[in-house]
Amino acid sequence: MDNCSITLNIKQTAEGYTDESELYTKGEFRLHKGAYYIDYDESEATGYDGSHVQLMVDKDLVTMTRTGTSFSNLVFQDNTRHFCHYGTEFGDCMVGITTQFIDRNLNENGGRVHLKYSIDINGGLMSENEITIKIKM
Repeated sequence: MDNCSITLNIKQTAEGYTDESELYTKGEFRLHKGAYYIDYDESEATGYDGSHVQLMVDKDLVTMTRTGTSFSNLVFQDNTRHFCHYGTEFGDCMVGITTQFIDRNLNENGGRVHLKYSIDINGGLMSENEITIKIKM
């Protein structure tokens, strides 16, 4: 049941090249047991058509789980590196997610979440990333 509008601003820098995109979608936003949940379906624009994303925003961490045609489970925690399962159209792999910064500003009316993190494979930097997710009820 869609009850909100979601805007995703994504910035990715790899090998000196920066790519930025902005995506709009409808989804569900709710508070459950002290954590905020944001759910939405992926589209062709993201390259993950047929997948569903659930973000869980807690006071200590943020998790992003993608299910459907592709599966990923990413964990973001301030100044912490987590090894995470990441699915792509080319196959699945384990990646290191090192979160430099999380800003959470959510309430029952929506708000925003900002993540700044790096992705590495076998200890080698793959990309520097920033995502801002805005929720409007």
